[in-house]
Amino acid sequence: MSRFLTTVLLSGLFIIPLAGCGEGGGEMAIIDVDPRNGPTQGDQPVKIIGENFRTDIGYTVFFGNQRSPSVTIVDPQTMVATAPPYEEEGMVDITIRSDDGSAFRISEVFEYQEISGGVVERLGEGPEKQEGGGLAY
Repeated sequence: MSRFLTTVLLSGLFIIPLAGCGEGGGEMAIIDVDPRNGPTQGDQPVKIIGENFRTDIGYTVFFGNQRSPSVTIVDPQTMVATAPPYEEEGMVDITIRSDDGSAFRISEVFEYQEISGGVVERLGEGPEKQEGGGLAY
């Protein structure tokens, strides 16, 4: 059986069917990615929502040209991949390769953003105290 790749953009959602990949003969499809951005430092869990993810094979996920350090199949509709660190800001493709040889790409779906400083470094920053000040108990 020859494999084919089709990409369709529908109402902002990506649907990518892949012939003959699902358990029970269903086609694998990607419906959405959440979130669609994260820090260049990586370590951002990204939920890939789709159909017919198989639990009997492994998957490798790339963000741009960087391999995800962790990919977990939660159920046949949910895969979670950890975004790896990336050297520069900008949009990247997400490529998913399964151990059975199938592969597909979601073009420019994830945006790396430079986020500087940690939470502790930013303590005390933010909106000025409201008039009348203080916390309400």
